[in-house]
Amino acid sequence: MRFFLDPHGCAKNQVDAELLHGILLSQGWEETAHPEEADLVLVNSCAFIEEAKTESIEAVLAARASCPGAKILLTGCLSQRYGAALRELLPEADGFFGNGDLSRLPEVLAALFSADARKTGSAPVLVPPQEGVCCGARPKRFSFPRSAYVKLTEGCSNFCSFCAIPVIRGPLRSRTPEAVAAECAALVAEGVFELNLVGQDLAAFGTETLEVKPWENGFTGVSPLCGLLTRLAALPGDFRIRLLYLHPDHFPLDILPVMAADRRFLPYFDLPFQSGDEDLLRKMNRKGNAARYSALLDSIRRAFSSGPYGQAAVRTTFITGFPGETDGAFAHTQAFLSESRFLWAGVFCYSREEDTAAFPMKPAVPKKKAAERREQLLRIQEDITAQELARFIGQEITVLVEEPIPPAEDEDGGGPRLAIGRAWFQAPEVDGSVVLCDEPDSADAAGIPLEPGSVVRAKVLRVCGADLEAAVLHPRGENC
Repeated sequence: MRFFLDPHGCAKNQVDAELLHGILLSQGWEETAHPEEADLVLVNSCAFIEEAKTESIEAVLAARASCPGAKILLTGCLSQRYGAALRELLPEADGFFGNGDLSRLPEVLAALFSADARKTGSAPVLVPPQEGVCCGARPKRFSFPRSAYVKLTEGCSNFCSFCAIPVIRGPLRSRTPEAVAAECAALVAEGVFELNLVGQDLAAFGTETLEVKPWENGFTGVSPLCGLLTRLAALPGDFRIRLLYLHPDHFPLDILPVMAADRRFLPYFDLPFQSGDEDLLRKMNRKGNAARYSALLDSIRRAFSSGPYGQAAVRTTFITGFPGETDGAFAHTQAFLSESRFLWAGVFCYSREEDTAAFPMKPAVPKKKAAERREQLLRIQEDITAQELARFIGQEITVLVEEPIPPAEDEDGGGPRLAIGRAWFQAPEVDGSVVLCDEPDSADAAGIPLEPGSVVRAKVLRVCGADLEAAVLHPRGENC
């Protein structure tokens, strides 16, 4: 029996897909790269916003059209959120399985391929409750070589008014520091160079059991996230750690000296500010404002100004068209974006999601207006990103190679080699890349491996949009 897995959604969803993949292999299934050859097609879905739901449903429809003989199982957030309702709404799928307990996949597969299911045509639905954090073997990772995601938490208890994650994934649950450290150590032993720590809000890691949270008055001691990073800093090996998704209202400042003291922690921070207007932030159920957020950025940047990287890289996101966003509120966001000088910023139009606190909020902002505001912010950020990237011109950077660029059809292979990779200030999938080429003045450049997973030193030559062009100089040494 062969299966094909079609993953959608965020990095946390990717970890789930890798776990599903491992469970199938352990059950004796064989993977195929060709869905039309599969007996089972899994669409691991996303349901965060309307666009993601549409993409997942279209993937099911496409799978049914191209794989008429296969069983199609819709897994992930869409099944978790809508459960049995999808049985009537999406007859193209043969079964539905949520993400509350991935270890129960064999149960739904048994029902899916049972004689009773074939006789009645009734699609099985299994939506386990959200408990704990799903872990297990991931024999195949869907990242580029030597890069991996490590999930620290599941769910979220922040209840931002626009966000459906607590509805889908439930309240915050954290893994133990020991379990996280053991997984990281095992990945490094396998040769992983880049560990990307993910969770809906890493700043809240381990806080669900605390009576007083690290961001509240009266808290004493070390934040759980700082404790975890201290444990990871004790691991031997040559690797890099990147933290993704830190809620700015909860940022534990005590992680900064731990990170600054160990170059293996990348000074890269993903802080979703969402707006620069205080009134709008309150409607989003957020506690900050532009002044507090600017002070946080100053603290982060000061912590790394004299370190080996010389600076910190900050990514953020904004929402346009949130209910009640006036021209004045949007102007505050524009000003905050312009003044903050983020290296990277994503902008999303508000998606009205049922079962969220923002769902009934008025007045609604027309979709066209939200889209226009999104484009305005993106134009501002495009200029800032180009200016911030220009600072790297002439510098040597370490690059993790992701994939080679094949020569053009009219070339004989004698030209310079090209490859795509990422530097410390570029997270997987969401940021720009580094386009690598041979250094014309280096006689050794041609002998430097540019295979996926190799790590090289390169000199930045120019900025090309959101990307950099850099010339390979030499393989990276232990201290680079």
